[in-house]
Amino acid sequence: MDSLAALHRPARQQGFVLILALVIMVIITLSSVAMIASLRGGISASGNIAFRQAATRAADVAVDGAFQWVQTNMATAGGLDNNLAASAAPRYYATMNAADSDCKKDGVAGSFSPQMYRFSDSVVGTDTFPCAALVSSSPAGYSLYYVVHRMANATGACPTPAGCLAPAIAASSSSGAGCSMDPTSASFCGASATTTNTLVYYRITIKVVGPRQNNRYIQAFVY
Repeated sequence: MDSLAALHRPARQQGFVLILALVIMVIITLSSVAMIASLRGGISASGNIAFRQAATRAADVAVDGAFQWVQTNMATAGGLDNNLAASAAPRYYATMNAADSDCKKDGVAGSFSPQMYRFSDSVVGTDTFPCAALVSSSPAGYSLYYVVHRMANATGACPTPAGCLAPAIAASSSSGAGCSMDPTSASFCGASATTTNTLVYYRITIKVVGPRQNNRYIQAFVY
């Protein structure tokens, strides 16, 4: 009887199945957490890229406004040969690396760099006008600031100052009345170059302040 009862007695469980189930549950939980974190990171990265692209597109408004200002003031008496136009709406410098000390975060004049420049439409320090122009027609959710630099090493009319960066233009030539264009003809007068390039590049530096503290610095060159 004792041997028969022993045959029918359930085998003693060691708890191995429970431990295995718990291990599997932990692995699944960790995998789920890692997947959620990865998805959040991807969504956040995609969102930041979208905000940056939108900020770049928004900067076109500031580029157009600054370009219109440059075109208008180039035609005025004295043009943009010096810093007299700095008291106008945007902040303007006649040389490429100019920056007032009050408009620099390190307080050192010159050596312009977008990251160190104070893009503000408020008067800073002892200056009598803002460090940058605020675009009034900025897209919703964005603030656009810009400053204009003339690409020259010195003030004065270009091309007189050394280092005026100007676009290349094709030299034109003309011949006098009654002159032949045939160099073998007796009436050939030759060609005379008459053009002098007085154009100069202007650099527009824009700071775009967008949602979620997305700040972008964009530069455009016009002439």
